[in-house]
Amino acid sequence: MQRLRHVALLVLFVVPAAFGGCATTQSSGTIIKTLDEFDPESPFRNVLVISVAGEFPTRVRFEQQLVAEFSADEPIATPFYTIVGRQAQLTRKVLNEAVRAREFDAIILTRVKGQDQADLAPNRPTGHGFELYLYDYEELNIPAPITVGSTVSFVVEVYDARAKKKVWAIESLLFDTATVETVISDQVAAITAELIEDGLIGI
Repeated sequence: MQRLRHVALLVLFVVPAAFGGCATTQSSGTIIKTLDEFDPESPFRNVLVISVAGEFPTRVRFEQQLVAEFSADEPIATPFYTIVGRQAQLTRKVLNEAVRAREFDAIILTRVKGQDQADLAPNRPTGHGFELYLYDYEELNIPAPITVGSTVSFVVEVYDARAKKKVWAIESLLFDTATVETVISDQVAAITAELIEDGLIGI
């Protein structure tokens, strides 16, 4: 069944996707939902936003722009770098301390698809099995350059910070991007639309 979504004046068409998810296509990219175990009656209202995609300045801009989309009227989301400092390492210890200190109820994590490397830690889940709360993924602290002019693929995951569980995830693909700034703005628009459409953010 198809449904319409309106994001930044673009009409997005929802169509059946491979492996049981759903794919949203637009002129510049595609979004594939890979996990949805979220109760839309209980939206998150205090969210930590983490980006590990790209060089550090890119991560900062991504976090800032995504947070701005959710915090127009009241502060609902917070960029990770403002809590832990610039270029701080992402570890489970750092994450747990940040969540505990600010009482976040959710975490939004954006990374480049394939940035988690299975060969670095035998038997550690990667891909769709990636679990931020169960393992340290040291490679997420290594800059992952975004190559423009070709397909750029991101994974966006939402974790319930109280249950320490991944509850929602999408893969977002952009085609023929001209600049990193375009990648960021297009991704922020697409991700925001999906999060709001599925009722994850209490705005």
